[in-house]
Amino acid sequence: MNKNRIYRSILVSLLIVMQTARAQEHLIYEPGQMLADLKKFKNVLTKVHPGTFTHQTYQEFDQMVNVLKFQTSKPMQAKEFYKVILRLVANLHDGHTQAYSFGKLGNIINNQKRFPFQIYIKDERLFIVKNLSLQEIIEGSEILSINGNLSNEIIFEILEHYSSDGKSHNGMRHWLGGPYKPFYNIYPEIFGEQATYDLVYRDVETHKIAKTKVKSISKEDYKKRESIRYTTKATTEEAFSFDINKNDNYAYLKINRFFKTSYDEPENTYPIFYKQCFKEIAYKNIKNLIIDLRNNGGGKASNAAYLLQYLVNQNFTPAKEITTMGDDKYFLNILGDSLNLNEPFGLKQKKDGTYKVTDHKLLRDLMNYAPIEEYQFKGKLIVLINGGTSSAAGIAAGLLKQYTNASLVGTETYGYAGISNGIRQISVKGDHTEVAIYLPLLHAKYNINKHIQKRTVVPDYNVSSSIRDIVDGKDVILQFALKNLLTTSNKNQ
Repeated sequence: MNKNRIYRSILVSLLIVMQTARAQEHLIYEPGQMLADLKKFKNVLTKVHPGTFTHQTYQEFDQMVNVLKFQTSKPMQAKEFYKVILRLVANLHDGHTQAYSFGKLGNIINNQKRFPFQIYIKDERLFIVKNLSLQEIIEGSEILSINGNLSNEIIFEILEHYSSDGKSHNGMRHWLGGPYKPFYNIYPEIFGEQATYDLVYRDVETHKIAKTKVKSISKEDYKKRESIRYTTKATTEEAFSFDINKNDNYAYLKINRFFKTSYDEPENTYPIFYKQCFKEIAYKNIKNLIIDLRNNGGGKASNAAYLLQYLVNQNFTPAKEITTMGDDKYFLNILGDSLNLNEPFGLKQKKDGTYKVTDHKLLRDLMNYAPIEEYQFKGKLIVLINGGTSSAAGIAAGLLKQYTNASLVGTETYGYAGISNGIRQISVKGDHTEVAIYLPLLHAKYNINKHIQKRTVVPDYNVSSSIRDIVDGKDVILQFALKNLLTTSNKNQ
């Protein structure tokens, strides 16, 4: 009898869980709820975000919001409203501004089943890098369509909902193949979660076109299969590493991010490391230096400035100006929170009503940096970049291009060359929906040629990987630099 009660209790619990899950999947927002939060987000983006109008006029922004209001004039599934806000944010073309979901909606989106492939995007085409499905499809095969949607149409639709800095799409194409904005999550988010997908692909070996059905996969099963089928890199990488190849006379400096453990680390962390590197370069008479900024997610731009001190022959100030839309009183009126900006940043009002940062203690981008004569490097400088070079790393690439004779190799970056909205960010949640926006408060303008400030950094030598290079693990960008750009004079001396 006790067992029967236990079984009935378990059955009732399961039914409740299933009913709750079904209710969550059909979470509906009413027009009044969506309109109220759209107005709130519009107000915040207009009055708080410092870069809303970098790539659009107020009239263009207002017109887009009106279109979104019309789209939400009827009851809508919560997931569809989330896509509306994704489009609103993507149109800013600011990589530091994001839409996200929370609460019940957050659980729905976070627990969506995944498209069972990791992909690589090249030339508006989708290629399979990792196969986590139960189908025997060889890595390197090309996805031609999913549920009748052509691969280039899929890419264009996703880029309507997600963007990186500026209007180049290379950064987002790169991130869709990586761990942070992965295609296997975003495809079901934009096109709808399915139990199975109709897949048309071209086999990489036979070149024949084949059709099949693949089942979607849970987050847990995805991770489990990936760990079994593929060797994955450690989740935590060292912030930087350094090596010297004496035979080929080059030093290799890999910087994975511009902060070591946290933003509050000692200010001399990177200067000490750089000094050790350039001391060894000078001692061993190395004539070539490769700085690898690929997949560097950013950090503190001052840690890039410290690096430049060993590479420039003149004083420089990285940031021309850092501004914000208001002071503590201004933000208190709009957000209900003063944000405590006045004193830490020494805010002073400008003629146009905005405020500029005058205190350099927290934002050393505004300091003047002098060349470090001891261990100054005067040889051949090569910088590797790609679509994962973002935020402060994009600024680093821009400064290296502006102030040195560096040869940049790879693909266009994710981050801007000369502006950034990556300082001091806040979240603003909807009052009536479970959608929110994460946005920056400060805008930095760097001392980069004004004609390229608002674009991401373009390499001198555009080198990208083929799908075969990716599958085989070939580093064609580094190989190109080693084969074509090293200075051979004084080699092995």
